[in-house]
Amino acid sequence: MLKYLKFSLAPVSLIISIYFALLGGNYIWYFFIGFTTLIIIGDIIAGDDLSVHDYNYPFLLNFMLYVNLPLLIILIGVMIYVIDTQSIFSFIGYCLTIGLMLGAFAVNVGHELTHRKNKKVAMFFGNWLQALCWDNVFAIEHVYGHHKHVGLPEDAATARRNEGIFSFMFRSTYNEYKNAFMIEKNRLSRKKISFLSFKNKFIIGILRSIFITIFIFLIGSINALVCYLISAFISKILLETINYVEHYGLVRIHGKPVRPRHSWNSNTFISSAFTFNLTRHSAHHEKAHLPYWKLTPYENAPKMPFGYLATFFVALLFPWFYRKIMDVKLKDWYANFASDEEKKLISNI
Repeated sequence: MLKYLKFSLAPVSLIISIYFALLGGNYIWYFFIGFTTLIIIGDIIAGDDLSVHDYNYPFLLNFMLYVNLPLLIILIGVMIYVIDTQSIFSFIGYCLTIGLMLGAFAVNVGHELTHRKNKKVAMFFGNWLQALCWDNVFAIEHVYGHHKHVGLPEDAATARRNEGIFSFMFRSTYNEYKNAFMIEKNRLSRKKISFLSFKNKFIIGILRSIFITIFIFLIGSINALVCYLISAFISKILLETINYVEHYGLVRIHGKPVRPRHSWNSNTFISSAFTFNLTRHSAHHEKAHLPYWKLTPYENAPKMPFGYLATFFVALLFPWFYRKIMDVKLKDWYANFASDEEKKLISNI
């Protein structure tokens, strides 16, 4: 049963965040600090999780994903209810906490579910989770663009060597929308369907986010609307920072298959449990169709310098230090992972 319970950490954390949000005041800060500290310190203490299990009750593992949507809606609802009575300091705490929860349990879970392209229930939950973050086109570009082009110069979500994180965020976001637009335009064109059709996933994705935003405005206040929009923006920063560290500096040759060496991997137990094995990113890119519980840890894949959240904070808050660390990691990647063709490509960059 423990192998199932570890993936309950995400919904349990959301339930606890709802309780602290209801308490108001500085309690929201207590949760934010406690949650981030738990993951960073937990990764150090608990170490790596290299286990691979057989699961006889996949519906339990899917429930751990689906329940995030109603819990996030409740969390946002609590924010709407209490935000007008909060101080500026607490308001910032709500923005940071909800932004982190959206990034961790909306973007990430939505990412897992929207990979299940032929499963209507999974796509419904995945698309609405992404819509909460104002980033629904991610489901188009990530699945049909990033996974196809990872490690190539044209990939929006592969950070180049020495590329600053903030310039990467602008480049990645712009190309994400541009690529999603073209992917959907071409798909509809092949089916001889008008771009302005309600079958346009690009337009429908944006309309979902607009609907959520208008609904919050109608039932809440200006403070609630501003808090929600800032939280969604923070979740976008989290997403792009994770994109930045997952493939930073790695290259691939056109026409060659995606291998474990084309992603920075992490097997830390705590981060893996909280992110539904997103940390096993090398396996995810090699076999994107697999559900999260079937991903292999790949002990010998290129490793992130720290746990997931710690790497995230270092890259975002100390980008110069992160690039310095990664210079060493990339030299190791060149010596021990890169193919001969990739070595030639790097030499010409």
